Amino acid sequence: MGVKRILSGIVLIPILYIVVWLLPPDYFVLLVMFATGIGQYEFYRMAQARGIRPLVITGILLGILYIINFAQPLLPDMGISFIILFSLFVIMIVRLFAPRPVEGSLEDISSTFLGIFYVALLLGYQVALVSGIDGKRWLFFMYIVIWASDTGAYYIGSAFGRHKLYSKVSPKKSIEGLVGGLLLAVGAALLCRAWFLSSMGTGEAVALGIILSGAGVLGDLAESLFKRGAGVKDSGSLIPGHGGVLDRLDSVLFAAPVLFYYLLTR
Repeated sequence: MGVKRILSGIVLIPILYIVVWLLPPDYFVLLVMFATGIGQYEFYRMAQARGIRPLVITGILLGILYIINFAQPLLPDMGISFIILFSLFVIMIVRLFAPRPVEGSLEDISSTFLGIFYVALLLGYQVALVSGIDGKRWLFFMYIVIWASDTGAYYIGSAFGRHKLYSKVSPKKSIEGLVGGLLLAVGAALLCRAWFLSSMGTGEAVALGIILSGAGVLGDLAESLFKRGAGVKDSGSLIPGHGGVLDRLDSVLFAAPVLFYYLLTR
């Protein structure tokens, strides 16, 4: 498992670097749209494992619309609230006239809408990050900190984990792994400051390392909650050593909006 995780990282990191740093911004938007579609599909598969029948195609198309709106607001004067209202109307109308029995309509509509919010809306904040001042640098900062946190938690937890962190949701996570992840995240944040984010103070780097690592852990636990509820081990099998797209991006789903709103007040 460890070797597969390392090999996957060796492949994925250069891809992210090329798409974000070397290619025009539209390519990153396309990458996020692709990740959104796969991530929502994985989420809806988990719902289907519990006998729920979300509107998969409708949800994915609306999710991609959210990403487009992050890149280029479709109706700038109306804000995101109009897109949310539009999504709710579309989902309810599609389910209303779908050739399905009325039983289960509440679960179908709710899971479809949650898939948009949990995957598309949260992933869209990465597009918002890149669009801001020094956006590429901050996006890489976030990924490096989260990857360091995940790596520290995985290897320190595997080697020294004795005390369970939250066994009801994620039995393998330990307090020792949490501490290891936090320490490695802070070290990575300080390295990023010295490497390519000199505008960030030392104390700020330490604080962001802790905050983003903590947000990542909560994002990881949230996805584990969905997986345990659905009775599945991984959200998918697309990425060797990691599982699905959601298994790889669960931490940054929470970290990206946290960093985005921090930078708004910075």
